[in-house]
Amino acid sequence: MKMIKYALVAGLLTSSLMAAGPYVGLDMGRVDVDYKAAGTSSSVDDTGVTLKGGYYFNQNNRVYAFYQYVDPNVDNASFKQYGVGYDYLIGEGPLKPFVGVMIGRANSKVNNIHDNFDISGTLVGVQGGVSYSFNSNVSIEAGYRYIDYTGADAYESVDGVNVEATSAQNWFAGLNFKF
Repeated sequence: MKMIKYALVAGLLTSSLMAAGPYVGLDMGRVDVDYKAAGTSSSVDDTGVTLKGGYYFNQNNRVYAFYQYVDPNVDNASFKQYGVGYDYLIGEGPLKPFVGVMIGRANSKVNNIHDNFDISGTLVGVQGGVSYSFNSNVSIEAGYRYIDYTGADAYESVDGVNVEATSAQNWFAGLNFKF
């Protein structure tokens, strides 16, 4: 009986250690960035690509650094976000819902004949979704991110009008590879 207990404990420890390790991921999706200027609101809705790299501590906890580029389909414009995040994956099986938080920086630039501004600021976000593991190395995921730009430096004055990035929403699907 004692031997069965030791074997069970050893099996549980081994399976959680096998779940630990570094990973890289790539996701794509629609990103809707909201702006406010002179009492009116506007948004840019385009495709975003996110590259992330991080570490699984076990099958339910991961941390990562991310870089996201959004192509605003406007000449001489760019939108980038980068930072760090933490996700908690719920459950034991291959299909796991997850929730997470992130913090970082966002940068939005427009340089054309009508507008010329550079907005940089702090971002704080939450995300939720579902991950499916095909095996111990490959998984796919889909979800939703909400990002808030509440930092005091998330605006710029353009011709006396304050232009402010307020938030972003991102529906995404992606692929992760664990080493």
